[in-house]
Amino acid sequence: MDLSNSRITGIFILIVNLQLTDYVLLRELKKRPHIVVIVADDLGWNDVGFHGSIQIPTPNIDALAYNGAILNRHYVQPTCTPSRAALLTGKYPIRYGLQGPPIASGKASALPTNEKILPQYLKELGYSTHLVGKWHLGHYQKRFTPTKRGFDSHFGYWNGYISYRNSTHATRTMSGIDARRGFERAGNEMDRDRYATDVFTEEARKIIESSKRENTEMFLMVSHLAVHSGNSGPNHLEVLNKTYNDEAFGYIENENRRLYAGMVTSLDDSVGKIIESLHEHEMLENSIVVFISDNGAPTDDPLWGHDNFGSNWPLRGKKASVLEGGVRGVAAIWSPWLKEKNTVSNNLFHITDWLPTLYTAAGGNFEDLGKIDGVNQWKSLTDTSKQVRSKILINIDETRGEEALIFNQWKVVKSNRTSNMVFNLKYAGDPGNAGPKYNMSGVVASTVGKRLSKINCLTQDSCMNASTARDVFYVSRSLAKVDGQTCPERVSNPNPDQQYECFDGYCLFDILQDPCEYRNVAKQNPQTLDATIHMLEQFKKEMTMQAPDPIIDPDADPRRFAGYWEPWLEPFDKA
Repeated sequence: MDLSNSRITGIFILIVNLQLTDYVLLRELKKRPHIVVIVADDLGWNDVGFHGSIQIPTPNIDALAYNGAILNRHYVQPTCTPSRAALLTGKYPIRYGLQGPPIASGKASALPTNEKILPQYLKELGYSTHLVGKWHLGHYQKRFTPTKRGFDSHFGYWNGYISYRNSTHATRTMSGIDARRGFERAGNEMDRDRYATDVFTEEARKIIESSKRENTEMFLMVSHLAVHSGNSGPNHLEVLNKTYNDEAFGYIENENRRLYAGMVTSLDDSVGKIIESLHEHEMLENSIVVFISDNGAPTDDPLWGHDNFGSNWPLRGKKASVLEGGVRGVAAIWSPWLKEKNTVSNNLFHITDWLPTLYTAAGGNFEDLGKIDGVNQWKSLTDTSKQVRSKILINIDETRGEEALIFNQWKVVKSNRTSNMVFNLKYAGDPGNAGPKYNMSGVVASTVGKRLSKINCLTQDSCMNASTARDVFYVSRSLAKVDGQTCPERVSNPNPDQQYECFDGYCLFDILQDPCEYRNVAKQNPQTLDATIHMLEQFKKEMTMQAPDPIIDPDADPRRFAGYWEPWLEPFDKA
C-alpha cells in the first residue's frame, strides 16, 4: 500500500484505530435517518437535571441533551391536544379551531381530517410509521384515529390519560378501558401486573426490532402517559415500586413529589432502553432522536384534578397558562448530523417546526408542505446554527380571553381573571435544590451517555474522555439553567407576593432578561407593545374560531360497549 497517498493513509489510519463496523458507520451517515420522537406528558421545566435541578436524577435524558443540543427556547401549546395537533400538522391550532382546552372524553371533537399530518408525509417518502401511547386528537369516529391518519400501527390509548396499572380511563361520569392495538381491544396487554411506562417502552423496542428486520426507514413516536397523573383522585400518582421509591427519594419531604420522582425515573429508564434498542439493532448511528414535553407541569390542578406535583421553577405559571411555565417546554435533540454537539441553543423554536424540520431531514422538499406555520430548522441544527425564527404565536384562546406572542426577546401577554383563579398564574413548583449532589459521572456512564458518546466520537474531530465530558456537560448545564442572575427576585424569594397585572391590558416582558415574567415593561416600551399587539391582531383576522363546546354524549359511555371506549358515532361491534 502506498502510504504517501493522503486519502489511502486517512482510510488506513481510520480502520486501524476503529473497528471496521465503525468505519462503515461513518461511511453510511448520509442514509435516510430513522426518526424517534419521545413525548413526555406534563413534564415540568425543572424536572430534568440538565435545567439545574438536583432533586430527581434523569441521567439518560440529561445524556441525550448534553450529547446533542438543548433547545432552551422551545415553545409548545398550553395543553395536550393543541400541542399534539401543532406537532403533527405544523400549524398553529388557531388554523383549525383547536386552540382551546384538550378534547374531553365523550365529546364529539377531533383534529379535522383535511389537515395532513406528519406520518402521512413520511409515508409518502417510504417510511413505516408508528405511534405508541397517547393520541388525544379525537376518536368519536374511526376516521379520526391514528391508523386512519397515516400511522401504520398504534398501540396505546385514544383519550387524554389512563391508569398506569389497568388502562382504565375514568371521568366524573364515565369509566372504561382505553387500550388499543389499532382498532383491536388490548386491555389484556395492560393488566394490573404491568406498569404503563414499561408497557409502552417494550412496544417501542418491538417496533425497532421489526423495523430492522424489515429494513425500512422508521418514524416512531413514543407518546408516553408519563408523567401525567393517572385517573384523578387520591391515588392518581402511580409508581412502579412504592417501597423502593420511598427509599430512593426519602430526602423529598412531600409524599406526592416523591411519587412524581418515581414516575420521572421510569420515564428516564424508558429513554435509556429505547436508545439501547436502537444500538442493539444497529440503527442508532442513523437516527434522529427528539425528546420534548407537550406542556409545562400542572403543579396543582383545581379544575381537572390532574395535578402531578411537577415543577416549572423558577418560571411563572403552569400547564394551561400562556406564561413561560406553561409553554416553555423541555426539549433536546440528538443526531450524528448535528453541526455542533454539546450545545445549548437559544434560538426560537416552536413545536410546529418539527414537521418541516423532520420532513426535510427525511429527504422531503419543504415546498411540498404548502402553507404552514412551522419553520424548517434542519439547516440551522446541522449546518449554520443561525436563528431562523423571530416570531412565535403562543396562543389566542378567544373563549378564555388568553393570548400571547413572542417577537425576538419580547413577549406580549393578556390573561383572564377567571383563569387566574382556576389556573393560578402566580409562581409554583419545587426549586429542586434539596437532594444529593448532581451526579454528572452517572450521566456520562448512563446507557444513553455511553452509546451517544461513542457515535459522537466517530463523527467529530476528537473524542472526549469521561473527565472532559463531565467538564463540557457542566458548561452546558450552567447555560441551560434559569437562575438568580436572570430571575433574582424570584430565586431569592420562592413565594413572591407580586401583583399580576395582565388582565385589563397587555403586559410586555423581555424574556431574555426576565424569563420569569416578573417585570412588566409595557410602559417603558410603548412602541414595542403596540407592534406586538398588532401582530396578535393580524393572527386574529386569520383564525378559525372554536366550535361551541359539545356536550358529553351519553352514547359514548363504555358500559354500552363491553366496558371499552369506542368510536360511538358510527356502526361498530358491541360484543
